Amino acid sequence: SASLSVRQAQPLRSPRAPRAMPSPPCCAGEMASDETSRREEEGFLAADAAAVPPRPRAGQKPGRAGAAVACGVLAACTVALHWQITRPPAKASTSSLAVVGLAEKLSSASDMGRCGWSEEHMDFQGTDIAHLSNISDAGTCCAQCQENPRCRVWMYGEQEGNSDFTDGGDRVCTLRFVDPSSKFVDKKPRWGVVSGLPFDWVRHNSLFCFALMQPRGYERELIALQHRKRWSLFDCDEYQVVSNESMQLAPGLRTVAITSDLKCEKGGEFGTALNNDIFALVWKQVIDGGRYKYNDWTVKVDPDCAFFPQRLRVAVAFHPDTYHGIYLNNCKFGLHGPLEILSGAAMDIWSAGYERCRLHFNEVCSGPCLWGEDMFFDQCMLKVLQVHRSDDWNLLSEPHCDNPGWEKCSDHKVAFHPFKTTSKYEECVAAADYGSLPLVA
Repeated sequence: SASLSVRQAQPLRSPRAPRAMPSPPCCAGEMASDETSRREEEGFLAADAAAVPPRPRAGQKPGRAGAAVACGVLAACTVALHWQITRPPAKASTSSLAVVGLAEKLSSASDMGRCGWSEEHMDFQGTDIAHLSNISDAGTCCAQCQENPRCRVWMYGEQEGNSDFTDGGDRVCTLRFVDPSSKFVDKKPRWGVVSGLPFDWVRHNSLFCFALMQPRGYERELIALQHRKRWSLFDCDEYQVVSNESMQLAPGLRTVAITSDLKCEKGGEFGTALNNDIFALVWKQVIDGGRYKYNDWTVKVDPDCAFFPQRLRVAVAFHPDTYHGIYLNNCKFGLHGPLEILSGAAMDIWSAGYERCRLHFNEVCSGPCLWGEDMFFDQCMLKVLQVHRSDDWNLLSEPHCDNPGWEKCSDHKVAFHPFKTTSKYEECVAAADYGSLPLVA
């Protein structure tokens, strides 16, 4: 293991930063346990106990901190057939915490299975956003950071007799922002604090996923089920739920609110929901939050869509990003809205070009076009912004795309839609073997 000096830079997941990929293991071989493979994929192995600096004596400053961090990257085996990679079923699996000795301290909040890499007696640097007092433990501090889209690192002051109400004080949680262009976290040894990341930022083809949820009814029930089981968007690297109310759904999970009643009429040539104005607000909220900048791909997924992120990570490996961006078409009839997938470059182009598209199509249609959000998005990206559209019929199975047997959820697609009750949703996930990939014969 390598020692880190006082201000030794530590890799931070920066937006779409290229990473060297190790040689993949043989696809046909046996895989390690789900827990071990997940830890390897997320890029961290447990640090040595010796990484924690000794407690300083009175009047003595802390010395240099050592840390042993073995970093790995998710290796996908590229083979002739699209789905020839094997992985055990991820039945309600949870991520491991990065540092030995922190698991117990971070387990008190129920969402701490998703906390990123953390270190004791280390101060992660950044621009302070907030100082929250009387926070019970480091796990709750991490949850507070997860809820804030701008928070990229956090620091928690343990019980050390420090009465300050700023960073480092007893039971004070400090939330900090790190610029998206930064590639490293600046660290300093500091006794009596725990610092960490809200999410792990080290996967190749990382996913930021979000969903729009009605505040009451079956969509909220589905989101609650997915969060509890670590399914759908909650198996992505980062996630966000948007609604028209700000609600605490779970520790670390608060909805981001938009100003809308979330109601729309049906109409147009295809009699679809004319929800483009609603999703214009959703996309603006997601873009302003900025979490997508730290991930390679952005995914919009409907709550009633049985979505398997592990399968998507394999799929996007066959669609490398370009300077002009790329988005994936999931249906032979054109892009369908239950699952929309766009690359980092495409997301930048979409965020900068939305208003241009709105003005263009208002002129073409002599007013707002009677389109749903998916139609507007598809036409805007393809015809106005000229982002590359790549067809992939392995992405979505649903009746509106003429997919027979979609309700069986058994043909290894990335997503199946729609399932509007929790029982039907669970049946689909089980039939899909919890998103596992097919074994190679």
